[in-house]
Amino acid sequence: MLNAKQIINKDLLLEHTQDKPAQGFFDVFLSKLKEQSFVIVLMLGVIYYQNSLMEERVAFWQEEYNKKEVYIEQVTKEDRESMQDRIKYLEAQQEKYTQDAIDELKTK
Repeated sequence: MLNAKQIINKDLLLEHTQDKPAQGFFDVFLSKLKEQSFVIVLMLGVIYYQNSLMEERVAFWQEEYNKKEVYIEQVTKEDRESMQDRIKYLEAQQEKYTQDAIDELKTK
């Protein structure tokens, strides 16, 4: 037979287990997910917004980089043409000077 103390303890244990039935990990996870769903949705929105801003920045800087590359190519081409024209001019001047020097020597 059970004594009075054991019966009371048994009744308390039954009441305690009836108030809070044993829940599995999945049930606890779902209940916490329901409690935090607004925060989760808000965080996902912030992440999406940050991602779109980052993509916009990357696109902007990629465009700036491409403009810089085109500008560098254009300036290099213009400088090359300018230097080639300068070389041709100097060669012509050199030829003229040597021809003038030869002509002067022939006349003496």
